[in-house]
Amino acid sequence: MAAAAGALFLASLVVVGDLWRSSRATEERAIRTLISEWAEAYRNLDAKRLAAHETHEVEVVDRFGRLRLQSATENEKLWSDTFEAISRKNPAPTVTVEHIEFLQPEVALVQVSWQFSEGILLVADNRLPLS
Repeated sequence: MAAAAGALFLASLVVVGDLWRSSRATEERAIRTLISEWAEAYRNLDAKRLAAHETHEVEVVDRFGRLRLQSATENEKLWSDTFEAISRKNPAPTVTVEHIEFLQPEVALVQVSWQFSEGILLVADNRLPLS
């Protein structure tokens, strides 16, 4: 009887493990979709849609080292102002998911990088350098 109970427990663990892997794959696809939609909003210079893909509690350190705590509305305005300064001829950034680590179900730590291969072209044909 103990052997049968042990086998049943092991089978349960296998089923739970399969469910976790399936759930994890679904969650990872959702994360990648979210990042892809964010990048698409950036390519379209769509501040409203881009801000909707970000958390409502945003902290930004700008290139001058100032920290601004912003609401969702202020975040959208920041992107809108940014997109007014960026040339429409500017190539979109390359967005790469570097790492996804699930801390627990429905909680993940995601490292994403985005790069502009030629810097950022501004409306006045000036270019922000890569570094």
